[in-house]
Amino acid sequence: AFVPVLWQMMQLRPVSSVAELPAPWQIERGPQGEVRALGLRLPGSTLADAAARWGDDLQVALIESRGQPLALEAYTDRWQGGGVTGKLVLASNAQPAVVQRWKDRSQRRETIDANAQRWALHGDDRADALRSGVAGISFLPASRMDAATLRARFGEPAQQLKAADGGLHWLYPDRGLAIAWDESSGRVLLQLVAPADFDARLRAPLAAAVSPAASAPASGQPR
Repeated sequence: AFVPVLWQMMQLRPVSSVAELPAPWQIERGPQGEVRALGLRLPGSTLADAAARWGDDLQVALIESRGQPLALEAYTDRWQGGGVTGKLVLASNAQPAVVQRWKDRSQRRETIDANAQRWALHGDDRADALRSGVAGISFLPASRMDAATLRARFGEPAQQLKAADGGLHWLYPDRGLAIAWDESSGRVLLQLVAPADFDARLRAPLAAAVSPAASAPASGQPR
């Protein structure tokens, strides 16, 4: 919802050896309402924190998708933790006017596809860009999952929304988590924000785009 076109997630490449992290379903809620997941903290982590963890595997660029504002994002396809590998995309809180200035100074533009373009950061702007906070995390596991596996790992969702194409969105507002799941393919997309931002950045955009499939309290404590 907060990364409308996940341009980075089109192709899965082999994952090289990187520092092992907790599994994606190990989401910890902190005393101030923050969450720790996938090696980062929301709110609190910056793109510099991500760069320190993933090094040259983390790509940082300006992305403009059709119908969406220009944004600063970071990406690695070499995430792994708890025996799971996949792709990680980080949305930032960089302000629109600053992002536009970085675009104006960029010396390299690439076409991603018919709907998206990417601008490389000017060398003089990279340090400022890395100070931007991480506003949201999207994670695409390389492995497929069925409903039983999702429930065993994440627990019963607080709410389900059904997309027009039949896909499901499982919502866990207490952890700032939304899971998009396609039953036919088993493909899963995790999206995480700070719990305080969940309604504005995830629930509201998803609810506007889909029809409710179910809304019920969890049958047990999330695992």
